[in-house]
Amino acid sequence: MRTSTLVRIGGVAAILAGLLRAYAAVAPGIDSDVQRQSLYFVVDLLLLLGSIAAYAEHHEWLGRSGAGAFLMTVAGLLLVRSSRAVPGLDLYPAGAALVAVGWIVLAFMWWKRSRGSPFVPLLLLLSLVLGAVSQLGGRAAMLSLASGLLFGAAMVEVGRQLVFGRQLPPT
Repeated sequence: MRTSTLVRIGGVAAILAGLLRAYAAVAPGIDSDVQRQSLYFVVDLLLLLGSIAAYAEHHEWLGRSGAGAFLMTVAGLLLVRSSRAVPGLDLYPAGAALVAVGWIVLAFMWWKRSRGSPFVPLLLLLSLVLGAVSQLGGRAAMLSLASGLLFGAAMVEVGRQLVFGRQLPPT
């Protein structure tokens, strides 16, 4: 199988991750913790595939910062998935922050060095800020909802860029 085919598959995974993440933000029919965790497991798996595809497609142009951002994103996903592995220690906030910061840097480097969408790092940054503010108190549910929707929109755009072709390196 050609690398471009795998990148496009990863792009579809990123789109699905974005749509499912946005759905999870509103999730009208998710009543149990098992259902919610199952949905987030699928989202995280799709995010991982999308991350691999985004990095693979642009690794030549992303440099060390891009490699570090990719590794932060993967480490964050692993922390999120293992958040219940250590009793009494909630790894989810640290993992979610790593995923967000990793994606922000990756998307910024992608935009800066290989003409990716400028909206992706902006959406991701807004998502991170709203997610962090939602942890501080008032209107937490609304801010968390907005954060999830923005993150989902950013992932859909990442996937769209991966599916519909390679960006040219800057001239």
